[in-house]
Amino acid sequence: MSLAGLETLLAFIIVLGLAVLVHELGHFLAAKAFGVRVLEFAFGFPPKLFTLFRRNGTEYNVCALPIGGYVRLAGTEPGEDAGPDGFNSKPPWQRILVYFAGPLMNFILAGVLFVGLGMTVGVPTKGKEVLISAVVPGEPAALAGFREGDRVVAIDDERITELDTMLKKVKASPNRPILVTVERDGRQMQIEVVPAAKEGGIGQIGVALSDVTYEKTGVIGAIAHGTEQTWRWTRDTVKGIAQVFTDSEARKSVGGPVAIARLAGMAFRDGAITFLTFLAVISVNLGVLNLLPLLVVDGGQIAFLALEWVRGRRLQPSLQVSIQVVGMVIILLFVALLTVRDITNWVGGKF
Repeated sequence: MSLAGLETLLAFIIVLGLAVLVHELGHFLAAKAFGVRVLEFAFGFPPKLFTLFRRNGTEYNVCALPIGGYVRLAGTEPGEDAGPDGFNSKPPWQRILVYFAGPLMNFILAGVLFVGLGMTVGVPTKGKEVLISAVVPGEPAALAGFREGDRVVAIDDERITELDTMLKKVKASPNRPILVTVERDGRQMQIEVVPAAKEGGIGQIGVALSDVTYEKTGVIGAIAHGTEQTWRWTRDTVKGIAQVFTDSEARKSVGGPVAIARLAGMAFRDGAITFLTFLAVISVNLGVLNLLPLLVVDGGQIAFLALEWVRGRRLQPSLQVSIQVVGMVIILLFVALLTVRDITNWVGGKF
């Protein structure tokens, strides 16, 4: 496996592992708070490698697959009677909160990451300068001598202060030389580059651009920023899910595990700020997805319990099992289809 492949695998394990582990920690803490007997808290997924320790009836294990973790509670099976400290013996509102605590922890993780970035790096604001944040090897910009961190001052003697202005200039110049003035290490220099004609006759030079700068802020400003960003990504995730059902183009953009892994690898290579932001966004995504009223995720279980609360009696255990099996099959088929499409797109160069 190449170095890039190892980085991608490591980044995927870290992102998904932390997001899932924090999610399960939410279930664990809520269950403990309501006196539910927790049989096992595991780091990773089976098979089990070894037991770290046992405390208060809970076995803390390390498993072979280092992606997340899981919590096993007493009395969670439909119709199972595990005594007064079993999950099913608790009132519906407590069981609802145990399920809700998982997604809640995902939102808290995202908020903490956004607040931490705001306090250490600063709050991102749209600036009045365009920076080259990455240079693609082998593309015109790399061959001409551009470097990551160069500040674009002008193109053909026209001053550049907005990202859109530079994009329009480059796109409008396929196969025609343009003279770009950049500032590097406090000195200005001019670099001639010929944008390559890409699909549709659009000029591209092979760089990633940014017009975002970071302004230092205090604790209050960082908390406000973290709250706003968490809400923004929650709202955008909900909108994105809704568009999947109404917009055919949105359905084409839905990615599976392979797509997430590739994005994680790209974020990892781009640096700590991008990687931590990506982790926060994935955590929000996981929180929202688990609140959907689907049969086998937390939202579906919450819907079952809400129905039980309203009716004043439980669903038949056999019916619950049948619904959960059908839901699991649907989810597994959906993930399998996304994975196949991810691999097809990867092989076809569409990523």
